[in-house]
Amino acid sequence: MKKLILICFAFCFLLLSSNAMILKGSVNEDYIPNGFYGTWGVISKLKSSNNPALFNSESRDVWVLSGHSNVLVLENLQSGARSEITIKQKSNKKDTLKFEREKVVEKNGEKTVYREIVEFLLIKDIFTGNDKFIVEKWKDGVLFQKSEATYIVSGVKISGTNPK
Repeated sequence: MKKLILICFAFCFLLLSSNAMILKGSVNEDYIPNGFYGTWGVISKLKSSNNPALFNSESRDVWVLSGHSNVLVLENLQSGARSEITIKQKSNKKDTLKFEREKVVEKNGEKTVYREIVEFLLIKDIFTGNDKFIVEKWKDGVLFQKSEATYIVSGVKISGTNPK
């Protein structure tokens, strides 16, 4: 009987002291269609504005789009601008990229809110869409100026993985 208890104890000891690999997994939902990743030649043209003096009528840029999960990284290598945009809601359409971003600047008792609303549709190695900018100026909790501009945007892929 002592041998049986000793064998059981030794067996349990071996099981408890063995090295086991723990597997971890997660589900990753892609908020950014893969075809958007890469380097793009982009043209933006002003479609409408209530304050055209505030906004550029046209721009031509090279964008590098990268990211992971729901974070889009947009870099303009010519100007050095870089933005990390958290996409809060996945688009229902598989080749559509939608996002909004907002920046608030407070200075001398005034608050300026910069808001951008973007929707792009990817078709093979091009994308098209709209980019809406809103600039609100506030003082003492009262909106005293609101400027808006809507751009038509188109991009042509220069390099990067082609969409499937």
